[in-house]
Amino acid sequence: MEGLLKSILAGTFSGVFTGGLAVPAIGVTAAIAMPAGWSVTLWDALIVFGLGAFLPALIIHSSALLITRANALNALASFCVAVIATTALTSGLTYAGNALAAFMVGAIAATLLTSTLWSNNSFKPNPLRGSA
Repeated sequence: MEGLLKSILAGTFSGVFTGGLAVPAIGVTAAIAMPAGWSVTLWDALIVFGLGAFLPALIIHSSALLITRANALNALASFCVAVIATTALTSGLTYAGNALAAFMVGAIAATLLTSTLWSNNSFKPNPLRGSA
């Protein structure tokens, strides 16, 4: 039960923090002038939502998972609920579909990244080796 609570708290914290930080970050990246000749859809996907929503979700959620060593799937589920709730409270959900999609893709990428890196506990200290 302690592991489940830790996972829920890690996901909730990272979701609330991501939702609170990324809304202004999306505004900042949306203010970057698009070069002439670029597709608006490509610019929105790479710059506005890539840098403004995907990257904060990836960094914050993977940091929370790595620090707490939480169960990745439980933390992902609570992240999704928390970021949707935070976005609904801060800016409304009427036009937040692209941002929520970028949040979710970033959190899924963070979950896959940390599960791959820590799948065999290769970064844990070896007690047989002693302290160096």
